[in-house]
Amino acid sequence: MAAWVVCALCALVIIKPQEFIPALSGIPLVHAAFGLTLLCVALDVVWRRLKPTLAPQVVYALAFLAWAALTTALKRPAALEERGMQLATVAGIFVAVAVAAASPRGLRALAITLVGCAVLTTVVAIVQAFQPHGCMIAAPDDWEGKGELEPDGRPCETNLDCRIEAPVPDGNYRCERPGPLGTSTIDGRVRYRGSLADPNELSLMAGMSIPLAIALAERRSGPRRTRRSVRGGQPPSAGAPPGGAAPGPARACGARRALTLPVLLTDRLISRVAAALRALPVTAVIAAIGAMVVLSRSRSGVIVYLAVLGISFIRRSGTLGVIAACFVGPPMLLLGGRSGEEASESSGERVELLREAFELIRRTKGIGVGAGQFGDESSLGLTAHNSYLLAAAETGLLGMCLFALVLYASIKVPLSIWLGDVDVGPTARRFAPAIFVSLCGALIGIFFLSWAYKDILYMVFGASAALYGAARAEDSRVVVRVSGREVALVCGGMSLVLVLLNVLLRFLG
Repeated sequence: MAAWVVCALCALVIIKPQEFIPALSGIPLVHAAFGLTLLCVALDVVWRRLKPTLAPQVVYALAFLAWAALTTALKRPAALEERGMQLATVAGIFVAVAVAAASPRGLRALAITLVGCAVLTTVVAIVQAFQPHGCMIAAPDDWEGKGELEPDGRPCETNLDCRIEAPVPDGNYRCERPGPLGTSTIDGRVRYRGSLADPNELSLMAGMSIPLAIALAERRSGPRRTRRSVRGGQPPSAGAPPGGAAPGPARACGARRALTLPVLLTDRLISRVAAALRALPVTAVIAAIGAMVVLSRSRSGVIVYLAVLGISFIRRSGTLGVIAACFVGPPMLLLGGRSGEEASESSGERVELLREAFELIRRTKGIGVGAGQFGDESSLGLTAHNSYLLAAAETGLLGMCLFALVLYASIKVPLSIWLGDVDVGPTARRFAPAIFVSLCGALIGIFFLSWAYKDILYMVFGASAALYGAARAEDSRVVVRVSGREVALVCGGMSLVLVLLNVLLRFLG
């Protein structure tokens, strides 16, 4: 029961129906869902449906978010109320997912929810791309159009067309494509709304869901057959001697008739056809997400999509997976992402933000400026567009190390269950590699995005913690710890990344 309630909580956070359904506006749906989740978790624990287990990343995640709140209180006390509420919400969602979904049924429900949200936002974005352009007005201070846009019903081809006989003479007008659920494009790039209003963030979220969709489509491994069947699906006779030879003429005649059956009637081919039919829905999902990533013109989204798909192909098909990835990769690289002056301007902007991140680290002596304060300190008014440097600039070097440990522990859990010699059920065995691949995609994608406190990222962290709880419930030998040596290596590795990035920025001038 708690699993489905926490899935509803995740869907409310991602889809945000209260923003496009007027009847739901003003209702604290997220808070109500969170309270109901706590109640259901307590009931499931009392009824012994759940056995709470402390995953290694839980301690590091809560420590990182608490440290972020503390640095904000020290550096920007006036912003503590707003940022503290944001951090508390992320922490609550993370813990709720980690505890409520810690069962085979909970893992499946969470995967269905995340994939369903990805499919819904992908369909909205694709439909959005084929709508006619229309005049839309943004908030007076939203000159980049990153917030919500309101259509006024006038057709247009350029932004200048919207200023002709405009209902609001000094309005902040843009010529964009309106989409379903009150969405709209931004500079011609498809997106969703709310926390996924950025095309890059929408592409990353959808790409991270691909391994979960593949895991849902995988068939459970059934019991192995102890006897070999002959061609055509007929089992050998109990009295037949070894080798399948029949003792009499009648049996020999029957054997000849079995051997002359068409190849199409073999069990092997039928099973392959059934597997291909089962793969059709997930193939459609992967193709739709790929089309959306292309329409979003997100370079980081293309990288994540190819990385996630490539790892999944190689894991399942080996050499054939490499060949399949080679067929998918070039078209995506050719069609996806931005190019020309727009791409050069975006790259230069990101390099400047990285320089400012290092300047903030030096200026605060490694303590940080407080969570969510990078944009106020930046001359460009933007965030760092790199989660690792964002964590270092806002929460200091200690916060950066804690954030890196959250990532490391979250990846170590599914990898240990996947490759470890443990006796877990088919659900945990199937979702362990899927969560690992999803986190690998996140590890790449957050290098280009400011996701240090992103609720969707912490849902996947929570899925890793839930996997640990589900595996522990099935096999008590499942124990994943982060040793002191690993802590030192992770912190040293992050420090080395900072040094290399600093050297690279100096080399770039």
